Amino acid sequence: MIVEDQVLIAETLKAMLQQLGFSITGMFASGDDLIAAYREGMADVILMDVNLANNTNGIDTSKQIGKQSNIPIIYLTEVRDDKQRKKAIAETNAVAYLSKPFNIADVSAAIELAAKHLEDKPLTILEDSIFLKEGLSYYKIKLADILWVKADGSYCTMKCKEREITFSYNLNAMVGKLSSVTELVRVHRSYIVNASHIDKIQDARIWVAGNEIPLGGSYRDNFFSKFRFL
Repeated sequence: MIVEDQVLIAETLKAMLQQLGFSITGMFASGDDLIAAYREGMADVILMDVNLANNTNGIDTSKQIGKQSNIPIIYLTEVRDDKQRKKAIAETNAVAYLSKPFNIADVSAAIELAAKHLEDKPLTILEDSIFLKEGLSYYKIKLADILWVKADGSYCTMKCKEREITFSYNLNAMVGKLSSVTELVRVHRSYIVNASHIDKIQDARIWVAGNEIPLGGSYRDNFFSKFRFL
């Protein structure tokens, strides 16, 4: 999303972003217009001019947007003001600061910083679903469709009924993020399983949807406490 009151700069920026393969979901000249139109999920990143039309400014506008969304902000400015830059970084979700005139390489680098920011928070939890981040989009996954999550270094692979997804998130962080989801149980230093899909338990092994998964000794007591045995 582009918020820029100079039409030529806004159109040039739009062309650069499209050349880099991104879609523009909205263009606004004033902060008031953006605030009136903005809804969570409308965009993944906002490129925001510091000085906007109708006596509005990007920093105050970003603070208002921040009340409903943690969307990353890339600031655009003609003024090299370090005090202003520090204020933007301290008070809003600023991830980059582009000085005009900028080129396509500058824009690309700023977008990469914003994408890194998004990778740090890939999951949004609902009561029966998670929205898992892939690239610059979120995809809805029903908790009931998750079979297991396997650690692979700083990445995790989520095995679902219909698909398999690899994303940048370690398993310890996943455990904390999914702590309220009782069906998902840590069974090994490398595995979380969906208890509702367990077919069989034998010794230090679990079978989920026909696949054998190890049961770590330090997780056994907590794991067995979740089931009724006859």
